[in-house]
Amino acid sequence: MDWKIAIDTFEERRLAIWEKMPQDVYNLSQGIVPGDTNVYGQYVTTMLYADSELRTLCDEVLFYLTETAKEASVDLATLIAFSKKLLDYKQKFFVFTGVPMASEMLRMYLDALDSLENLEQFIDLTNAALKYFNRHHMWVDLIMPWGVYNGFAKQDFSKYL
Repeated sequence: MDWKIAIDTFEERRLAIWEKMPQDVYNLSQGIVPGDTNVYGQYVTTMLYADSELRTLCDEVLFYLTETAKEASVDLATLIAFSKKLLDYKQKFFVFTGVPMASEMLRMYLDALDSLENLEQFIDLTNAALKYFNRHHMWVDLIMPWGVYNGFAKQDFSKYL
């Protein structure tokens, strides 16, 4: 996969999901998960996994890969090798967490890394991926049943010690 084509694809797919929920996120909201991933028959935990995996991909991994690529002491080959080791697991785990479209897009990113010739291209590709995955994550965050978690408000149990 050519890195320029990958950037164009990320942008095209980001715009396609800007106002329209990705099908995998809609399916997840209905409990339709590839492989029927669930915890004791419920899928809210699977949704939580998807939310946290996409958040960390954006807020931690892709952001800091870009920041690292800006450092003078970094070489492209090492950064690509590290990126592949780090993201291969996450790419496979996305299917388990009910967001196979995110998995497909992350696979495209990983494949496009092989076509890069310099750190500037790495930054451009990674920023395009970051923009896409941020939007995909926002949809997952939207379907989370956050109200359920209100039942777990902090309580002072010190009187029972």
